[in-house]
Amino acid sequence: MLPLPALFLLQAPAPPTPPPEPARPARIELTTPFPVHLGSVGPREVREAVFGIRSLHDRAFRFRLLDLTPGASLEEAQLAAPVLPGELRLVRLQVDPTGLEGMVKGAVRLGTDDPAQPNYVLRYDLEVRPEVAVDALRRSLGEVARHERPEVGYRFTREGGDPLKLVLASEVPAHLEAEVLPGGTSAELRVRLRPERLPPGPTAGLEVLKVATNAPRQPLLTLYLDWRLVTAVVPTPSRLVFSDRQTTLLELELTARDGKPFRLLRATIQGQGFRLLEVPGTVASRHRLRIQRTGTTPEAMLVLQCSSMAEPLRVPLRFLDPAVRPATVTPPPDPIDEHHHH
Repeated sequence: MLPLPALFLLQAPAPPTPPPEPARPARIELTTPFPVHLGSVGPREVREAVFGIRSLHDRAFRFRLLDLTPGASLEEAQLAAPVLPGELRLVRLQVDPTGLEGMVKGAVRLGTDDPAQPNYVLRYDLEVRPEVAVDALRRSLGEVARHERPEVGYRFTREGGDPLKLVLASEVPAHLEAEVLPGGTSAELRVRLRPERLPPGPTAGLEVLKVATNAPRQPLLTLYLDWRLVTAVVPTPSRLVFSDRQTTLLELELTARDGKPFRLLRATIQGQGFRLLEVPGTVASRHRLRIQRTGTTPEAMLVLQCSSMAEPLRVPLRFLDPAVRPATVTPPPDPIDEHHHH
């Protein structure tokens, strides 16, 4: 049995919980939108962020600078005079975006000489534009006929006043012609498609072009160009591929792009290992052909002469024998030489 004093302690009520401390009253009020948005800024364009601060304190106090985000500077002389009760003080901050890029968020941290006040963090943001800008990273030539030679241009500009130097840093395929036209702080890359140089089979393409610049933070830019080759008669698929030994018969569909009937005037296979079973002699907007693989020849060409086309339509025939291991191809070295970066 517990002694009486111990029993009394066990039955004593718990001490009351102290009330929470009241929130500190605001000592200042920001009179400008927060954070301060500086918008889109060039890579060397110095901007000023202005913070309007009104004192809600009951006595004078002084600000002192504690910390700054890299790229920002503040003239501390504007903090020398005390801030009086009710006074509106404008604090001006210089922001230099040199060496920065993309979306940047920054701040300045201010303390006071009044220990009852907290530190204050004034925030700003800006978007630093790249030094070299191009009007479009991707362009499209749309639908292109074999007799056409469409051309597009990519326009480059460099901010800051330094001359812009461009050089192609990737190999240009035979069906493209590319030329760089310099112009001081700007330049243009002209690209022309030569459809007549395309090998049979491809009906669409996405070209990838790499351009080296003399901008330190943008040594290489990647551009894209897409196109679609159109013919009066569309083969589906655009190339016939036998991918295993069991498959010896595939079907090819020929469709008139405009929906009008046409006749298949002639059909031949250039090469060995494949045979065309029959040639439709009717006039229709859609024809089906059956091609048989008769051997292990890796490739041949089906040549079709249609009444709606002046030039023959060529459809590659391929046999990818799984028993034949493809030769290992060593990738070429990086075409970007050291002088392209400087």
